Amino acid sequence: MRVTSDDGVRTAFEVVGSGPPLVLLHGFFGGWCNVAGGRLCPRARRGHRLVLVDARGHGGSDAPHDVDCYRIDRQVGDVVAVLNALDISRVAFWGASMGGIIGLNLLAGHPERLTALIAGGAHGGPVAAAPADVQQEVGLFRSRGTAPFIEMLEREGPLPAWMRAAMQAADPHALAALTAALDARDGVLERLVQTPVPVLLLAGDRAPRLRSVQDTAARISGSTCVELPGCGHFDTFLRLDLALPVVRPFLARRRLGEPVKVGKVVRRAPVR
Repeated sequence: MRVTSDDGVRTAFEVVGSGPPLVLLHGFFGGWCNVAGGRLCPRARRGHRLVLVDARGHGGSDAPHDVDCYRIDRQVGDVVAVLNALDISRVAFWGASMGGIIGLNLLAGHPERLTALIAGGAHGGPVAAAPADVQQEVGLFRSRGTAPFIEMLEREGPLPAWMRAAMQAADPHALAALTAALDARDGVLERLVQTPVPVLLLAGDRAPRLRSVQDTAARISGSTCVELPGCGHFDTFLRLDLALPVVRPFLARRRLGEPVKVGKVVRRAPVR
């Protein structure tokens, strides 16, 4: 299925399962509808109606090459458009990396649409990357495609087959525009400080942005940060053996109407 946002960009999405709705939004290079969703869905759909969204520039969604098309408010608007098309007023949201950034911005702009937010490897602070580094990445995408990024990630360890395939199939010019837009976004922490929506932040204890995730948790009054032991950035959605035992009870308490333990909490997930 597809829905068209206000700027004419079409967003692909699928719906599976039954129960309270849960949006899944992938990270950079991802695409729930065509790759990662096949692995996570059978394990996450129990008791939920999953709404799998391909962010613009990924999967079955349109992939424009204009930087302005990837402004964070437009990506938030895509999620709202999907919810409106499905006549869903409020939903739980689980975003990975870039998907988590979009989720935090959705919470900042449309808190009335969320019952709970889970963000893996994402923070709500300002962008820390140097402009020169961002332009170098943009230039690499435009001149050499995704190959340099595949090589870089594989130096850290083997990539899952679905992720490698998604990276190889991606439109590098769309990813160049997305990179420029993401790194031009503003932080949203000041708009999240007193949010009434429970927030669960997942972070690998070896992730380079761990401190930024911790700082976000410390600023949001209704948040919990769980560190996944021995994990890096990508493991917040690749290591489902660690993430799901944390996510499931968090969502179950919301579904049953029980209060979710909130506060400026940082704890470690158990080693499995």
